[in-house]
Amino acid sequence: MHDDQVSQATTPSPRAPQAERLSRALVVDAAITIARRDGLDSLSMRRLAEELGVSTMAAYRHVAGKDTLVDDVLEAALGGMDHHSSEDTWQEQVAELAQRSYDVFLSVPGLADHLHGRALSRPGIVQWLEALGRPLAEAGISEDERVGFVPSLIWLLRGAARLDAEWSETLQSLEQVSAGGADDAPLVRGGREEIGDREASDLFTASVQLLTDGLASRVRA
Repeated sequence: MHDDQVSQATTPSPRAPQAERLSRALVVDAAITIARRDGLDSLSMRRLAEELGVSTMAAYRHVAGKDTLVDDVLEAALGGMDHHSSEDTWQEQVAELAQRSYDVFLSVPGLADHLHGRALSRPGIVQWLEALGRPLAEAGISEDERVGFVPSLIWLLRGAARLDAEWSETLQSLEQVSAGGADDAPLVRGGREEIGDREASDLFTASVQLLTDGLASRVRA
């Protein structure tokens, strides 16, 4: 073998140092960076490798594939939020935790769409679910009521995050109906007038209050 061939064979790739320092934590951090910047749907093993400055195979040594990576992002985002509340009543505690969860969903576009049942066993997500149910349990609300309430709150969060992403288009559609003066859509026209200049986040806050007020009324009955 010629000297230049020996040199080429032994000279490390420019990406080798990054690959040697790679860890699962760095991989997840890079995935979160991509997801926050470009949306969770844009995440792929190739994009991840580019973000880290390593080969795709080097990234695969730390994560099995995109599905696992998406679940890692979900767990890091929801498990990493503050799960404690300093509010007094269980309704206020739920509202505070719901708002934090909503903010997390909005911080990573597409995150709510990927909250699949597969990810619910992840420790960080389990802790998030525990946090949502804890104010109710500490208030003495029955398990039967909690089992109905917490999934409803999660569905509300998922839908609200999607609505926020589509808010401009939603308002435009409602305005088209209102401008048309259709006699068969008085409720839609009235709804648009009631919304006024409120944002999707305002409707989310009001919806959480409706949900907690409904449970409070049911518990008192």
